[in-house]
Amino acid sequence: MKEKNFDDLLCRFVVDGSGKKIGESVAIDDDILIIKREKGFIGIPIKHVEDLGDYLKVKGLISVDKAEELGKRWEEKYAKER
Repeated sequence: MKEKNFDDLLCRFVVDGSGKKIGESVAIDDDILIIKREKGFIGIPIKHVEDLGDYLKVKGLISVDKAEELGKRWEEKYAKER
């Protein structure tokens, strides 16, 4: 992804490679984009996210297990800080 203000990536819908909505971007943790889904959170490395203007698109294949692990780790960290 081009060098940019990462805050521009927040509060945007995120779609997968086929254009199916997977959630909404809610936070950035280091180089991981946190996406809120219907049930919980997932984390996707920012380098795998493409800004398409109205929404963000996840490029290539992602490991769902790893994405869920990153989302859970962020959620646990955030809950402890509250």
